[in-house]
Amino acid sequence: MRLSTDFQQTTAGGSMPIEQRWSERKPIEMDVALYYPPVGTIMGRTRDISLEGMFVHTHGAELPLEAELQISFVTEGPARNHEHRMPAYVVHGSDEGVGLMLRHVDYSDFYALRYMINVA
Repeated sequence: MRLSTDFQQTTAGGSMPIEQRWSERKPIEMDVALYYPPVGTIMGRTRDISLEGMFVHTHGAELPLEAELQISFVTEGPARNHEHRMPAYVVHGSDEGVGLMLRHVDYSDFYALRYMINVA
């Protein structure tokens, strides 16, 4: 079962998505991998996370607006670690990194994000 967190609007003059937050972003730093086929894997570190998206420091790597990619991160469990993969797209970029909006997050990934945000 999948849970959609795809809350996007478009600008009045075109199809460019603009970010609309439904939950608060919390300052959470963790290592992530961004899989973007035209470039390959970009290693980054989050600055903040919400249930709908995150900002990722990309260490100088640039991604185009609306680029679709996969985010991967690992959470530690009592018996083993678990890798989470979530589809996302770029909603804004800067010299520091990119703002990503999540799409169609699985329940297990959604609960992992919610847990991290609640304990932050």
